[in-house]
Amino acid sequence: MEEAFQKLEDGQQVERREKRVSYNGSEGVPIREEVIQFHGDAVVSRNIYGALCINTPDVLFADIDFGENYQDEIRNFWAWVMIAGGLLQYLWFPNIVYEFSWNVLGLELQYFTATYLYEINPGIIVAVLGVITWVAINLINARAFVDDEQFAEDSAEMNIELIEDFSRDHPDWNMRVYRTPAGLRIMVLHDVFQPNDPLVEKFFESVDSDPQYVWMCKRQECFRARVSPKPWRVLPSTVEQKLDQGVWPVAEGFIAERKSWVNQYEIASKGYASCRFERHIGSDTVHEKCEKLRVVHDDYCKAEEPNLTLA
Repeated sequence: MEEAFQKLEDGQQVERREKRVSYNGSEGVPIREEVIQFHGDAVVSRNIYGALCINTPDVLFADIDFGENYQDEIRNFWAWVMIAGGLLQYLWFPNIVYEFSWNVLGLELQYFTATYLYEINPGIIVAVLGVITWVAINLINARAFVDDEQFAEDSAEMNIELIEDFSRDHPDWNMRVYRTPAGLRIMVLHDVFQPNDPLVEKFFESVDSDPQYVWMCKRQECFRARVSPKPWRVLPSTVEQKLDQGVWPVAEGFIAERKSWVNQYEIASKGYASCRFERHIGSDTVHEKCEKLRVVHDDYCKAEEPNLTLA
């Protein structure tokens, strides 16, 4: 309020009414979401598509996104076309080259017919080339192609090395590393931080945190972590794949529908975890406030249940 009055005194324009903007990772200020629980000054809220999130002013979380695996296997379709086409020509049209050259071009290319004992029919040549191509493609794929699972493992290893590098430079930091469906999450336990702290910015940069998440933290002046599965990863196709009611609060007429959807979502989420604890990196120093929120976070996420599927 004081900031608004100061802007008016300075002749700056001030919005007379707060915009009702949805949370979208950067512009939703303030965060307009249904409050589910309070844990001290941390809030568990239900986001716009229905998942639960912890919002905390000073317990540091970092989100690391592996990105997309854009690498594709080399397809062997044309190798199969060569094999099939060559065998078809050899078995059913052995003289097609000769007949085409003689009848259409007026040239007698009897070398390319199948009528002589020691000649090699062109269909056999094409089929053999197709087999060689097929073998070469499969060897290249086996050596160079990385499937989605291997891509995630390689990305996790690379990012953990970055975290360990930061830990060597900051031995007093205590970090818990979690695996998420699409990346890693770090929860810092040794101290509390403000989102705009230069050291936090350096930390985000060092561990290659998701740029959108970094901007969100600065914009909304809090740290945030999703603690329940994304609905479309757990719900059956017969149920709406996300809570599509706009920003909170919703109209009274939508409340019953909302409760029904949340009930189905909670039932579907029981066999899933939103993240899994991987390892501890750094010191053993623990800030009391961070530890209390860690218990809440791990309980919501089912982080200590390694047999559950990540969603």
